[in-house]
Amino acid sequence: MSHRINKYKAKSKRNFDKIAKDYFNTCDGKYSRLMYAGIIEKISQFSFDSVLDVGCGPGEMLSMIIDGNESIQACGIDFSAKMLEKATERLKDKVQLILGDADCLPWPDNYFDLVICNLSFHHFPEPLKVLMEMQRVLKPKGKLIIADPWWSDTKRFIINLCLKSPLNLEGDVKIYSEREFKVLLEQSNFISIEWEKVIDKYCIVSAIAKK
Repeated sequence: MSHRINKYKAKSKRNFDKIAKDYFNTCDGKYSRLMYAGIIEKISQFSFDSVLDVGCGPGEMLSMIIDGNESIQACGIDFSAKMLEKATERLKDKVQLILGDADCLPWPDNYFDLVICNLSFHHFPEPLKVLMEMQRVLKPKGKLIIADPWWSDTKRFIINLCLKSPLNLEGDVKIYSEREFKVLLEQSNFISIEWEKVIDKYCIVSAIAKK
């Protein structure tokens, strides 16, 4: 099991280190930007003073969040050193950026009002472990927002079969259905779970940390 987990992580790290320099001209980068408006709309519906971006990549989402409101305590974590270099170039010292793994977040319990995860969740080989970490670092009634790819049942089934192939070089692990997302969130003690499909391209999942 640990060999499989490490293999996926190594593939993801290699891929993101490779594409970091020109990320927004890649398919991943363009797909990621497609989700930004939906996430910003979601988080604009409530107030928060602290935010963590899990799998923050080159930092554009964090930049959008703190734009005009630099009093927000913003943090990001990514396991691609090259991506974090780009994030540091963009954000300077406005955000705390940490090289690390989503399944072992280096922040104390009950620390953030908001945790976001954009186009990263399908790369996590231990999704429940990651969600438990997100739950841990969120304050009571803190908000979690995840944006990830959406495909119809048939396409998702085919894609997930392909992701198990040795030809999968990018480290994607699994595309999740609405039901699978809800089960994982319930198992990790989240409540008020909402799932929304956006323009037949991606989904946004939101939930509240139950303490």
